[in-house]
Amino acid sequence: MRWVSASIGKLLLALLCLSLLDILVTVPVYEANPITLYLWGRIGVFLSALLKIGLVLLFAVLCQLTKMAATSTEWAFSRRLLEGILFLLVAFYVFVVLWNTALLVSIKL
Repeated sequence: MRWVSASIGKLLLALLCLSLLDILVTVPVYEANPITLYLWGRIGVFLSALLKIGLVLLFAVLCQLTKMAATSTEWAFSRRLLEGILFLLVAFYVFVVLWNTALLVSIKL
C-alpha cells in the first residue's frame, strides 16, 4: 500500500480549523487539562484562545522559513518530518473536537 501524503498547507489549514472548533466547543466546566486551566486563570479564556491560534500560525511561519532555508534534499526530509508532526496534531485535535462535541451534546440533552 502506497502512503499518500497531504500537503503541509492542507494540514495547517485543517489544524487551524480544528483549533477554532476546539475553542468553540470546549466546555470550561469539564476541562481536564491543567495547563489550559492555569492559562485561563492567568490570562483569561479569550487571550488563551488567541494564544492557541497564534501558535498554529507561528508553526505555519516556521514551516515556510524551513522551506526557504533548506536545500532540496534537506527539504525532502524536513517536509516528511513536518507532515508527520502535523498529521499527529490534526489527529489529536479531531479526537479533542469529537470528545468536546459529544460532551456538549450530552450536557444539552
